[in-house]
Amino acid sequence: MSTDAATGPATVFSDARAVLAESIVWDPAAQLLRWTDITLGTLNTARADGTVMSSVPLPPPLASFQPRASGGFVAALGDTVVLTDEHGTIEREIARVSHGTSGNRFNEGKCDPFGRFLVGSMNVTTGEPDGALYSVEPDGTTRVLRGGFGVTNGMEWSDDGSTMYVTDTSASTIYRGSYGPDGELGELEPFVVGQAHDGLVRDDEGCWWTAIYGGGRVERYGPDGSHLETVTLPVANPTSVAFGGPDTSTLFVATARENLTEEDLEQAPRSGAVFAVPTRVHGFPANTFAG
Repeated sequence: MSTDAATGPATVFSDARAVLAESIVWDPAAQLLRWTDITLGTLNTARADGTVMSSVPLPPPLASFQPRASGGFVAALGDTVVLTDEHGTIEREIARVSHGTSGNRFNEGKCDPFGRFLVGSMNVTTGEPDGALYSVEPDGTTRVLRGGFGVTNGMEWSDDGSTMYVTDTSASTIYRGSYGPDGELGELEPFVVGQAHDGLVRDDEGCWWTAIYGGGRVERYGPDGSHLETVTLPVANPTSVAFGGPDTSTLFVATARENLTEEDLEQAPRSGAVFAVPTRVHGFPANTFAG
């Protein structure tokens, strides 16, 4: 594995001015980039040149979404998981959870390599560690894999799906644990600690890219958790990261305007934009929901 610099400078892909852009996904068949603005509840689609084609409203918060194998999307709203068509129109609800407190909502969600939708939750009022990680089967059966999260975030898996990585932003930690076709998550152990890790994505060298919320950067770590590289951004709050582009060598980074003052926004007017970072590595297509 080469450890020389993997990236070029970040440029604005789409000046989305999102309140809270998240769940960024590249569609390799259509050559489109999609992301949600959680706060506004919009599902946004842009062409490969950054031109926004559509911004479809769903009931906010639209916490996260992922592609379905049959077309369309699986999406997490405040406390429900729904299926939509390819345009983002809701077809039906497949799961609903009781968060236990009124301050909790769904947050990051990704599909595992076996066709399930995994979605985390967070407490947006008190910040207490009463969030959880849920697993939603194609038939809607839902179970709690782990509790005790402050802000359940960035998820990824190893090549063979035998290890899952999941982030707790409030604990400044990326964890890892055993995983497999049965969807059971083993005991979690810290993998990378010390920063407000948000979104997470893996490249074809087995390295990990994590957005540092509030830190204005994306960090790259080796397979052993050693730090390799920093990508600086002209904004404070990167959120979600995903590879895309014609050969999946572009790292797309979503960002947020939330929690920023007018003075902050004057100093960082591109806050809420989606950035593109050219790299010499490549990513993988997003896993799909089997339901």
